Amino acid sequence: MLLTTFRIDYPILREALSHAPDIEITWERSDLVGDMTHRMLVWVDGPAFGAFETGIEADPTLKPPVQVIEFDDQRLYQLELTAEGRQASVYPTVVETGALLQKAIATTDGWDIRAALPDEESLEQYHDFFRGHGFDIELKQLYEDWKPKHSAQSRFGLTNRQHEVLVAAVDDGYLDIPRSCSLAELGGQFGISSNAASERFRRGAKTLIENTVYPDDTPT
Repeated sequence: MLLTTFRIDYPILREALSHAPDIEITWERSDLVGDMTHRMLVWVDGPAFGAFETGIEADPTLKPPVQVIEFDDQRLYQLELTAEGRQASVYPTVVETGALLQKAIATTDGWDIRAALPDEESLEQYHDFFRGHGFDIELKQLYEDWKPKHSAQSRFGLTNRQHEVLVAAVDDGYLDIPRSCSLAELGGQFGISSNAASERFRRGAKTLIENTVYPDDTPT
Protein backbone atom coordinates (compact mmCIF):
# COMPACT_ATOMS: atom_id res chain seq x y z
CA MET A 1 0.00 0.00 0.00
CA LEU A 2 1.21 3.51 -0.83
CA LEU A 3 0.71 6.43 1.54
CA THR A 4 0.66 9.86 -0.09
CA THR A 5 0.09 13.47 0.90
CA PHE A 6 -0.37 16.20 -1.65
CA ARG A 7 -1.76 19.70 -2.18
CA ILE A 8 -4.13 20.34 -5.04
CA ASP A 9 -5.61 23.48 -6.54
CA TYR A 10 -9.11 22.02 -6.41
CA PRO A 11 -12.18 23.95 -7.67
CA ILE A 12 -14.63 22.47 -5.16
CA LEU A 13 -15.34 25.09 -2.43
CA ARG A 14 -12.80 27.48 -3.98
CA GLU A 15 -15.35 30.26 -4.51
CA ALA A 16 -16.93 29.75 -1.09
CA LEU A 17 -13.52 29.99 0.58
CA SER A 18 -12.68 33.18 -1.32
CA HIS A 19 -15.56 34.90 0.51
CA ALA A 20 -14.24 33.74 3.90
CA PRO A 21 -10.44 33.44 3.65
CA ASP A 22 -9.98 32.77 7.38
CA ILE A 23 -12.15 29.65 7.22
CA GLU A 24 -10.63 26.15 7.36
CA ILE A 25 -12.63 23.20 6.08
CA THR A 26 -12.04 19.62 7.17
CA TRP A 27 -13.62 16.86 5.09
CA GLU A 28 -15.53 14.31 7.15
CA ARG A 29 -17.04 11.94 4.56
CA SER A 30 -18.54 11.69 1.07
CA ASP A 31 -21.49 9.67 -0.20
CA LEU A 32 -22.44 8.80 -3.75
CA VAL A 33 -26.19 8.29 -3.97
CA GLY A 34 -27.45 6.94 -7.28
CA ASP A 35 -25.90 8.29 -10.47
CA MET A 36 -26.44 12.01 -9.96
CA THR A 37 -26.00 12.81 -6.26
CA HIS A 38 -22.74 13.42 -4.45
CA ARG A 39 -22.96 14.64 -0.85
CA MET A 40 -20.18 15.71 1.50
CA LEU A 41 -20.00 16.31 5.22
CA VAL A 42 -17.44 18.97 6.13
CA TRP A 43 -16.43 20.69 9.33
CA VAL A 44 -16.03 24.45 9.02
CA ASP A 45 -13.80 26.28 11.50
CA GLY A 46 -13.75 30.03 11.85
CA PRO A 47 -15.98 32.98 12.71
CA ALA A 48 -17.16 33.99 9.23
CA PHE A 49 -20.01 31.53 8.70
CA GLY A 50 -22.23 34.17 7.10
CA ALA A 51 -19.59 35.07 4.52
CA PHE A 52 -18.92 31.39 3.89
CA GLU A 53 -22.59 30.65 3.26
CA THR A 54 -22.82 33.66 0.94
CA GLY A 55 -19.83 32.22 -0.88
CA ILE A 56 -21.57 28.86 -1.25
CA GLU A 57 -24.47 30.57 -3.04
CA ALA A 58 -21.96 31.93 -5.56
CA ASP A 59 -19.95 28.70 -5.82
CA PRO A 60 -20.71 26.86 -9.07
CA THR A 61 -19.62 23.52 -7.61
CA LEU A 62 -22.13 23.50 -4.72
CA LYS A 63 -25.84 23.56 -4.03
CA PRO A 64 -27.17 25.46 -0.98
CA PRO A 65 -25.95 23.79 2.23
CA VAL A 66 -27.82 22.02 4.98
CA GLN A 67 -26.33 22.94 8.34
CA VAL A 68 -26.22 19.84 10.52
CA ILE A 69 -24.46 20.70 13.80
CA GLU A 70 -23.19 23.89 15.41
CA PHE A 71 -20.63 23.79 18.22
CA ASP A 72 -18.91 27.00 19.42
CA ASP A 73 -16.86 28.27 16.46
CA GLN A 74 -17.26 25.08 14.43
CA ARG A 75 -20.11 23.84 12.24
CA LEU A 76 -20.78 20.64 10.37
CA TYR A 77 -22.32 21.18 6.93
CA GLN A 78 -23.90 18.75 4.55
CA LEU A 79 -23.11 19.88 1.02
CA GLU A 80 -24.28 18.54 -2.32
CA LEU A 81 -22.25 18.99 -5.47
CA THR A 82 -23.69 20.48 -8.63
CA ALA A 83 -23.08 18.88 -12.02
CA GLU A 84 -19.93 21.01 -12.34
CA GLY A 85 -18.79 19.90 -8.90
CA ARG A 86 -19.41 16.23 -9.66
CA GLN A 87 -17.36 16.50 -12.83
CA ALA A 88 -14.45 17.99 -10.87
CA SER A 89 -14.66 15.56 -7.94
CA VAL A 90 -11.94 12.98 -7.48
CA TYR A 91 -14.02 10.98 -5.00
CA PRO A 92 -15.46 8.56 -7.60
CA THR A 93 -11.85 7.70 -8.47
CA VAL A 94 -11.22 7.06 -4.76
CA VAL A 95 -14.09 4.56 -4.75
CA GLU A 96 -13.08 2.99 -8.07
CA THR A 97 -9.46 2.37 -7.05
CA GLY A 98 -10.26 1.11 -3.55
CA ALA A 99 -8.24 3.91 -1.99
CA LEU A 100 -8.79 5.31 1.50
CA LEU A 101 -9.09 9.06 1.92
CA GLN A 102 -7.61 9.61 5.38
CA LYS A 103 -7.62 13.38 5.68
CA ALA A 104 -8.55 16.39 3.56
CA ILE A 105 -8.35 20.03 4.62
CA ALA A 106 -9.28 22.98 2.41
CA THR A 107 -8.17 26.61 2.74
CA THR A 108 -7.69 29.42 0.27
CA ASP A 109 -4.27 27.87 -0.47
CA GLY A 110 -5.91 24.70 -1.80
CA TRP A 111 -6.71 21.21 -0.54
CA ASP A 112 -4.20 19.24 1.53
CA ILE A 113 -5.03 15.54 1.16
CA ARG A 114 -3.65 12.38 2.71
CA ALA A 115 -4.66 9.08 1.13
CA ALA A 116 -3.74 5.41 1.22
CA LEU A 117 -3.59 3.86 -2.25
CA PRO A 118 -3.53 0.13 -2.96
CA ASP A 119 -0.78 0.21 -5.60
CA GLU A 120 1.16 2.25 -8.16
CA GLU A 121 -1.55 1.73 -10.79
CA SER A 122 -4.09 3.54 -8.61
CA LEU A 123 -1.57 6.34 -8.04
CA GLU A 124 -1.26 6.73 -11.81
CA GLN A 125 -5.06 6.90 -12.09
CA TYR A 126 -5.05 9.81 -9.67
CA HIS A 127 -2.37 11.63 -11.63
CA ASP A 128 -4.27 11.03 -14.87
CA PHE A 129 -7.43 12.47 -13.30
CA PHE A 130 -5.71 15.61 -12.03
CA ARG A 131 -3.76 16.17 -15.24
CA GLY A 132 -6.87 15.58 -17.35
CA HIS A 133 -8.73 18.30 -15.47
CA GLY A 134 -5.81 20.73 -15.49
CA PHE A 135 -5.48 20.80 -11.69
CA ASP A 136 -2.15 21.88 -10.22
CA ILE A 137 -0.86 19.27 -7.80
CA GLU A 138 2.11 19.33 -5.44
CA LEU A 139 3.22 15.93 -4.17
CA LYS A 140 4.52 16.31 -0.63
CA GLN A 141 5.11 12.73 0.50
CA LEU A 142 4.97 9.30 -1.06
CA TYR A 143 6.12 6.17 0.71
CA GLU A 144 5.24 2.53 0.97
CA ASP A 145 3.45 1.38 4.07
CA TRP A 146 5.15 -1.37 6.00
CA LYS A 147 3.69 -3.93 8.34
CA PRO A 148 6.35 -4.49 10.98
CA LYS A 149 6.98 -8.05 12.11
CA HIS A 150 8.11 -6.65 15.42
CA SER A 151 6.95 -3.81 17.61
CA ALA A 152 7.92 -0.17 17.20
CA GLN A 153 10.23 -0.71 20.16
CA SER A 154 12.35 -3.29 18.32
CA ARG A 155 12.32 -1.35 15.03
CA PHE A 156 13.31 2.13 16.24
CA GLY A 157 14.05 1.65 19.92
CA LEU A 158 10.71 3.23 20.89
CA THR A 159 8.38 2.01 23.54
CA ASN A 160 4.83 1.43 22.38
CA ARG A 161 3.65 4.43 24.43
CA GLN A 162 6.27 6.70 22.87
CA HIS A 163 5.24 5.46 19.43
CA GLU A 164 1.57 6.25 20.16
CA VAL A 165 2.33 9.79 21.32
CA LEU A 166 4.57 10.57 18.34
CA VAL A 167 1.92 9.37 15.86
CA ALA A 168 -0.83 11.29 17.68
CA ALA A 169 1.33 14.44 17.67
CA VAL A 170 1.48 14.33 13.86
CA ASP A 171 -2.14 13.32 13.31
CA ASP A 172 -3.59 15.94 15.66
CA GLY A 173 -1.43 18.87 14.59
CA TYR A 174 0.86 19.28 17.61
CA LEU A 175 3.79 19.72 15.21
CA ASP A 176 1.92 22.03 12.83
CA ILE A 177 2.75 25.74 12.53
CA PRO A 178 0.74 27.13 14.22
CA ARG A 179 -0.11 24.23 16.49
CA SER A 180 -3.67 22.95 16.35
CA CYS A 181 -3.28 20.68 19.38
CA SER A 182 -1.89 21.43 22.84
CA LEU A 183 0.13 19.18 25.10
CA ALA A 184 -2.87 18.97 27.42
CA GLU A 185 -5.07 17.77 24.55
CA LEU A 186 -2.39 15.33 23.44
CA GLY A 187 -2.04 13.93 26.94
CA GLY A 188 -5.81 13.78 27.36
CA GLN A 189 -6.01 11.12 24.66
CA PHE A 190 -3.91 8.81 26.82
CA GLY A 191 -5.18 9.85 30.25
CA ILE A 192 -1.92 11.55 31.25
CA SER A 193 -0.94 15.10 32.23
CA SER A 194 0.60 17.63 29.84
CA ASN A 195 3.95 17.22 31.65
CA ALA A 196 3.83 13.44 31.19
CA ALA A 197 2.87 13.87 27.53
CA SER A 198 5.78 16.29 27.04
CA GLU A 199 8.25 13.89 28.67
CA ARG A 200 6.98 10.92 26.66
CA PHE A 201 7.10 12.93 23.42
CA ARG A 202 10.62 14.27 24.05
CA ARG A 203 12.03 10.87 25.01
CA GLY A 204 10.40 9.29 21.97
CA ALA A 205 11.65 12.01 19.62
CA LYS A 206 15.20 11.72 21.01
CA THR A 207 15.19 7.93 20.63
CA LEU A 208 13.76 8.12 17.10
CA ILE A 209 16.39 10.66 15.98
CA GLU A 210 19.24 8.71 17.53
CA ASN A 211 18.15 5.50 15.80
CA THR A 212 17.36 6.97 12.36
CA VAL A 213 18.99 10.22 11.21
CA TYR A 214 21.63 10.82 13.89
CA PRO A 215 25.21 10.53 12.52
CA ASP A 216 26.85 7.20 13.13
CA ASP A 217 30.14 7.93 14.91
CA THR A 218 31.11 4.28 15.11
CA PRO A 219 34.66 3.95 13.69
CA THR A 220 34.93 2.02 10.43
